[in-house]
Amino acid sequence: MKKIISLLLAASAFLTSSAFAKSDDWINPNLDKMHAMLYEEDFRVFAESRAENYVYYGAKFEPRSGSIIGTPFNCDFDGIDNGIKTYYEWFTPSEELKNHNVPRKEVAEKESDHTKLIGWNWNFASKVPVNMSEYENYVKNYIDNLAARGEDILLVFGKEMNIDDNFIDEQVFIDCFRYVADYAHTKENIAMVWAPNDTGGLDTRLIDFYPGDKYVDWIGCSLYSMPYFTGDKNANEGANIGFIMGPYANPVMRAKLIHNFMVENNIKKPVFITEGGVGYQSPDGEDFSGWAVQQLRKYYGELVRAYPEFKCIVAFNNYVPPGDYYRYDMGSNPMLLENIQMLTKDPVYITDYTKNSDVSYVGLYNGMEVGDTLKLSAYGYQPKVQWMKVKYFVDGREVHLTEYPPYKYTVTGLSEGNHTVRAEFYTNDNLVKSLEYNVNAKPKLNRVYKDEEYLGGCDFSDMDSMSAEVKNAVAELSERGVISGIGDNKFAPMSKVTRAEISSMLVRALKLSGGNETFPDVAESAWYYKPVLSAKKAGLLDGFEDGTFRPEKNVTNEQLIAILAKHMEKLGMKSKNTKLPFTDVINTWAQKYVQLGYENGITLAYEGNTFRSETAVTRADCAVMINRFLKVIEK
Repeated sequence: MKKIISLLLAASAFLTSSAFAKSDDWINPNLDKMHAMLYEEDFRVFAESRAENYVYYGAKFEPRSGSIIGTPFNCDFDGIDNGIKTYYEWFTPSEELKNHNVPRKEVAEKESDHTKLIGWNWNFASKVPVNMSEYENYVKNYIDNLAARGEDILLVFGKEMNIDDNFIDEQVFIDCFRYVADYAHTKENIAMVWAPNDTGGLDTRLIDFYPGDKYVDWIGCSLYSMPYFTGDKNANEGANIGFIMGPYANPVMRAKLIHNFMVENNIKKPVFITEGGVGYQSPDGEDFSGWAVQQLRKYYGELVRAYPEFKCIVAFNNYVPPGDYYRYDMGSNPMLLENIQMLTKDPVYITDYTKNSDVSYVGLYNGMEVGDTLKLSAYGYQPKVQWMKVKYFVDGREVHLTEYPPYKYTVTGLSEGNHTVRAEFYTNDNLVKSLEYNVNAKPKLNRVYKDEEYLGGCDFSDMDSMSAEVKNAVAELSERGVISGIGDNKFAPMSKVTRAEISSMLVRALKLSGGNETFPDVAESAWYYKPVLSAKKAGLLDGFEDGTFRPEKNVTNEQLIAILAKHMEKLGMKSKNTKLPFTDVINTWAQKYVQLGYENGITLAYEGNTFRSETAVTRADCAVMINRFLKVIEK
């Protein structure tokens, strides 16, 4: 962001409000596309929902639900914990780094305990072809040293490759990225991030720089919002449209650029904002704090609702003169810091990498089943509109008016039955959009679990939002000694379950013991050593082809059902080959196990009647399925 100068200035010189004619070069087609996007109005209403409804791709280190927030390693916000910290280094090909000058030094890897997440920006640019094999020793040494940190690392290589002539030839970047990714993917604790600048250069296309799904784990981007293009209040309409600045400035629309690119190219991956923020002061001291506060509300309030695939957000929170046109050290501004502290208290945000959010935000729709409490929020967009008001109505009665994104309001005490919920959007006190929905209130509604009465006994402090069946299952399994909390009177219901943990749970549930077949990655000193051996002896879990057990690997829905169903088969239970009702694809190898689990009421059905085969099991889901399983086999 700090160096989008030469190309942008050259492009903006001839971009005017009338320069939308189609042409054979990329500039005018890209500008046409931006113009169309920025003039497409968008209004939505959301309801807070369960975490399992959150978009999830199963990428390495991706949270099951929620968005991880953080800053560079030395730029923390006061009062906000970091779920991720980022570091910055450069790779500059030179004679000194070639193989004949750099010996290969293999470094022992340190197994990650998956408690810390690092964003590692390995910056790289080249205007000439680069033969990466000439730097093989240096590249492998570098990646080995990253892996040896023992932390989970989102490796961002060649960030912002699409600006400032960083790469004259797109294929040079692609070849270099693939080379790095091929070796990085041999490391258990490194995931690759492909991170362009969000708007980039108007004479390029993002797809021309994309290395391919095989090489990319996360999509990344830098995402800044600033008052004026290159700090120029007189920047023309074309420049403001082309780079979403001036009257069009809006961080959600910058996110939409990445969203649209992914949809157009069928890319299904989480998104990492590798650096970003809101400019609030020019180098000459002109203050834009009032403007910046509203931009921050859009940034941290609306963006994750409109585009929940944005699963990690790093605020630059730094000022680098003289290259920056604005200050982005938002933590130095008391007004902005106060708003960031308030906005990041939203339960969707993750400040502890080991946790997941307990909520998601689902677009309201007609016929939606809700509880007696309905937590509403909204997103509204019109071109050149920075301020908007939202009025909420329930059953025709106005209940709330707000002008602050994400326009939150909680409806309480909904009686059982049908109700109307209406949101009206106003610009300059003029009604511009009205959205009305019919919802069906069921105070005991549970989308995923059985409708049970809570029987008591679940005393963990973080279980209030869980359904009755989850609470009952946790209480029953805790009493039987099958599961326990994580300390500090917490159960962490949305945390993922590992192979070590499921081994321990099932060994206790089935009262298993013994076993002498060991694994090279299961140390005798590990707390799960005996449970893993017992689970292996009982045929519950096997090792992998390379002989390892991978105790910290997450267990998926279909893997857990397969484990349970295999034990049921040993007890003589067989599938009736019932046609499954799930609308999504179940892997062929797991089909018969899912059928047996479904026939005996063990499987869970998610929103849209999906099974979500490859979704990592949460502790809440796991407790319910094990409890159902035990009731079946103990009949």
